[in-house]
Amino acid sequence: MDHKKTGASESGTFDYEQGIFGIIDLLERFDIEVTPADAVALLKKGIFIDDLLSKKGKSLPGVPVSVRRALIVLQSVMGDKEIKDMCKTRTLYHLLLPETELLVSDIRLMMEAGLTYEDLQGLDFESFEEVTGGGRRQSVYGRVMRAYNIFEGYKLALISVYENVTNVDSIKEDKVDTKKGDKTHAVTATARKKHRKGLVHFFYQTMYDRLADVFSIEDIMSEIDSTGSEVTDLLEELSNSTFLTPTQDGLFKKRTRMLKSILSSELPYMDLLRQRLEKGLTPHEIARLSGIQPRFVIRKLREALDMIPVTSVKEGKRYLKRFVRFDIPEDIFVEVFAEPPMVHRFLALKVRMGSDDVMDLYNRLDDVQRYRFRSYLSVIVGRDGSISPATKTNVFEHVLWLHRDDTARPIRKWKDIYDRYILEEFDVRTVDRLLADVKSLSAIASRSNIIIPSAGRRLRFYDCSMMTQRRLQKLRGLLRLEPGFYSTEHIFRLSPDLMDELDCKDHEELHYIIRKYIEMSNVTPGRQPEIAIGKMGKTEWLKKMIRQNAPIGLDAFVMLVQRRFGLSPISVKQVLRRELPDYLAPDGTIGHSMSLLTKREAAWFSRRLTKEVYTHEELEQAFNHIENFTSRYLNSGALEKVGFVNRGGLVVRAGYPSAEAYFQELLTREDFFSVPSSPAFKTVPFKRVIKRLEDGHDIFRFDDNTYIHIARLRKIGINKGMVRGFMRQVVDAATGVGTGYFTFASIREFLDSPILELGLEDIFFEGLLHTQPRLSSIRTGNGDIFYIGRDKRTFGRFLLELLPETDGVDVNTIREEILETYHLEFDRNAIVSNVRGRGGYFSPDTGKLYRGKELFLNSIFKS
Repeated sequence: MDHKKTGASESGTFDYEQGIFGIIDLLERFDIEVTPADAVALLKKGIFIDDLLSKKGKSLPGVPVSVRRALIVLQSVMGDKEIKDMCKTRTLYHLLLPETELLVSDIRLMMEAGLTYEDLQGLDFESFEEVTGGGRRQSVYGRVMRAYNIFEGYKLALISVYENVTNVDSIKEDKVDTKKGDKTHAVTATARKKHRKGLVHFFYQTMYDRLADVFSIEDIMSEIDSTGSEVTDLLEELSNSTFLTPTQDGLFKKRTRMLKSILSSELPYMDLLRQRLEKGLTPHEIARLSGIQPRFVIRKLREALDMIPVTSVKEGKRYLKRFVRFDIPEDIFVEVFAEPPMVHRFLALKVRMGSDDVMDLYNRLDDVQRYRFRSYLSVIVGRDGSISPATKTNVFEHVLWLHRDDTARPIRKWKDIYDRYILEEFDVRTVDRLLADVKSLSAIASRSNIIIPSAGRRLRFYDCSMMTQRRLQKLRGLLRLEPGFYSTEHIFRLSPDLMDELDCKDHEELHYIIRKYIEMSNVTPGRQPEIAIGKMGKTEWLKKMIRQNAPIGLDAFVMLVQRRFGLSPISVKQVLRRELPDYLAPDGTIGHSMSLLTKREAAWFSRRLTKEVYTHEELEQAFNHIENFTSRYLNSGALEKVGFVNRGGLVVRAGYPSAEAYFQELLTREDFFSVPSSPAFKTVPFKRVIKRLEDGHDIFRFDDNTYIHIARLRKIGINKGMVRGFMRQVVDAATGVGTGYFTFASIREFLDSPILELGLEDIFFEGLLHTQPRLSSIRTGNGDIFYIGRDKRTFGRFLLELLPETDGVDVNTIREEILETYHLEFDRNAIVSNVRGRGGYFSPDTGKLYRGKELFLNSIFKS
């Protein structure tokens, strides 16, 4: 074996230079904890330092989060070559590679004594004992040198700790001058005493936990290389001790006690161990409080722990298997198992914690522990038994799944069930985070793959596994109908058996399924519960139906369409009267197109359409003196003659695919845009485009009616990335505000961005803040007051929260505080009236505002 490269173990040969043992010491200086167990596990998985430093390493499975974080820190202060060179350097941690029972505590002992890997070459027991503080067990020295020699590749027999002791003692005896023979007996007695002490420690530290609850002398003999008399003497000495008692049939039984009871016992140095476990003090803190040396505290703590086997402690025996398998942080252990922190600290000092994800621990818990686990970690157990974080989406979907066998419910009913569930399952901090209004839950339902909308604006859980390929193919076959517009209710009635197979309860659920799962080039689900089959629009399709059946009465035509396609008579009549009035005669007969505008009328109307966009109401009001204006001039045929079209409830000049496309082109055409006073610019489509462009940082509000385009800002060096960075600064500054409320003027001093140097008014920055989904605002005449959250608040509530909880405050004081903190000035009467409007109280006698009249009366009574 090449002793420069490899260290052997029973599990194979590892290239130690590819491990991360060489950087563990350095990481401790950065206060980053990476355990040697993590380093060994990575080598066993074949994950080397080259892999971890590469781009691929950031997504490699099986790499602990602590290792990823550690390497990110190291790469920020040194190059990859330096890190690799450090990994090639042998350290004391490399001695853990051979499986020779070397303990992490042994490594810590040597590091605290200042020993390095190079110091171990030729190190004898006397030197080891002197350096580590004296009184050390020969077993520790034996483990250390055995690991060192195996790692270096020397051909050494694996002799036992106790044989090492004998050899050391014999070496000592060889050094005694023969002239001093009278001291030989004393030296031999000392060696036997040390041997006996080492045997006791070995029994408690190593053997005790491996033995069955009831064991015999033969069980001990099979574990250690000692004579029967030595073992008998040992067990007799330990009988009736804290951890062992003999039975009537000559066997021995292990005793268990609560950890608190053991710490209160007369065992040596329990006072130090109590401070370590109960108070969580470090050895250095204990030494400082006790006025003794840290090295002494460390040594005595280790001796005390060595004399308490894990399985002698009831809690240790109870949680040992789970502790050595799972990575359980202390806070989770305390909350889930309802144990004091000292139990976790004891186990952490005695055994090596496992690396399995703590989420996998859930299935090993009882019902009460599972409830604590879910509540404390804010998780839910999914349909497949997997653990997932408790987000609003996950929890809402989970609630519907729990009620999957029930009927569909309105969203408000689901909100009540959702609220009850989170109150029962989670702690207060999680409940506050998960609280959601009806609007938020509706948005979650619209995005979910497992929530289906039913008729009557209701919702229910939907099992997506019902969507098999065979059933979807049958549904595609059902949709092979003649071109036209069909109501989903009509299609739903065509195949009841298929609807049962799909678990489809009504026509609105069918509309959702088609929209979600069916992709056919000639099938287009509409926004209403209608399905378009074919490429024609609804107006063109109705023209085709008129040509096939005209002349026909309006009622007869509507009934014909309803019978064949299931369309609502009301919707058909609306389209006819709105889009095709020139096909409808005054006597109610539907015939071929009858142009109601002459060329002269069209020319007259065209000259008066001077703007690009109008609302129907605006045109009807402007031309209300013309008889039958709406039916004659605002039908699609008449508008087409004058170069306009109906788009989204607006009359837009032809050439634009939609009213929103026109508004977007208009807003982004110039650097600045002033909103006209026209009614079209007060409609929902215009406001929708404004919001979309503001959210995307394409336009910015400059003042009440003016917007500036991003192209203008680019000319002076401001781009979208800088705007987004500036908004992150704003949100971070707002988060740090202690009152929960802020104005832009109040946080300006915390911001550093070239955008601030543009000299723009606060209304520009307030417009940016309104685009942030995390922020809400209270609009006032003097400026906007912002806060983090989506709940609606009023100016009165803002004022009420400024008032003290135990007394009143002068109105002028409140005014000055608002002016100083938020840079807003309000009238005294406005403050009083708004506080009163939210249930507060104002006393004209004291001139003070109170949170309520009862508080005012209490203050008067105390006076």
